[in-house]
Amino acid sequence: MIINEIKTPINLESWITYSLVILGCILLGLGIRWVLFSILKFSNNKKPAVLKVQLLKHLKTPAKFLLPILFIYSSLGLFELNSFWYKVIEALIIINISWIVIASLNATEEIIKQKFSIDNTHKAKDRKVLTQLRFIKSLSIIIIITLAIATILWNIPAVKKLGTTILTSAGVIGIIVGVAAQKSIANLITGFQIAFTQPIKIDDEVVIEGEFGTVENITLTYVVIKIWDKRRLVLPLSYFNDKPFINWTFNSTDLIGTVFLYVDYTFPVKVLRKKLLEILNNNPLWDKKTANLLVTNTDARSMELRAAFSAKNASDAWNMRCEIREQLIEFIKEKHPTCLPKLRGFEKLKK
Repeated sequence: MIINEIKTPINLESWITYSLVILGCILLGLGIRWVLFSILKFSNNKKPAVLKVQLLKHLKTPAKFLLPILFIYSSLGLFELNSFWYKVIEALIIINISWIVIASLNATEEIIKQKFSIDNTHKAKDRKVLTQLRFIKSLSIIIIITLAIATILWNIPAVKKLGTTILTSAGVIGIIVGVAAQKSIANLITGFQIAFTQPIKIDDEVVIEGEFGTVENITLTYVVIKIWDKRRLVLPLSYFNDKPFINWTFNSTDLIGTVFLYVDYTFPVKVLRKKLLEILNNNPLWDKKTANLLVTNTDARSMELRAAFSAKNASDAWNMRCEIREQLIEFIKEKHPTCLPKLRGFEKLKK
């Protein structure tokens, strides 16, 4: 009874000491972190830079935990603690460092995005760099998480022994994993092909499954296509190896838009050609490179006219097609209504 009475206040005092030291470490870590980020913020306000903005944005949260955890770990030597607490703090440090590395990758991606900015010109080299960067970042995050988990487990003796036991039967496990992960490995290989052979790139304008859209994201397993009506078409990476698709911006973004019209043989083509040039000159989307109107086909009833014009990207070409088609039809209806396609008398007699 006397021993118990002596131990109780000592244990209570120890826990109070532990709590105070841990609280001090947390406050010290948060204080240093506040000072560092305040200096960085002040420097950015005085002389703005993309690097400073991204560091403030991405590292602000993980830095809240790193310094306090490091100070707590350094103070553990002051106490008589078993190895369990050391392993817990070491695991937290590994997790936090991995978090900071991933946040740094995200910051780097944002910096490169702003350097190779994607604007309305959609430069092909910029989209190539961003596509490769997105794939490498995704793969790096998986590697970082895997290494973090492996390091934590390797640091625990019981699990380390278990890992050694598992490795002795690696032949059987390797076969099982190989069969189970066959599709995942195939997707990973396809991801490498897409990232470096570039059949599609971030912000490419494509037609897939009859839908027009832009490539919004390329992950390790699937591709997200943003369709013109804001829906998302999600396709596995293997799709792009197995099935054909149309890439309107494979090498360059400029396109030739076309409008087909069908008129009677008596229609004055030269007049419509002149009207087309007038419409194009008044259209801000025309890049002033290509403009022509040709008779591309005929049949027993009508002529096929093709109006062709250039635009700087697929979206502009689509809008121009709609606008020019409407204006040309309106012109024919108003100025030459008798030249619309018609049935001839002998055709009526045949019927």
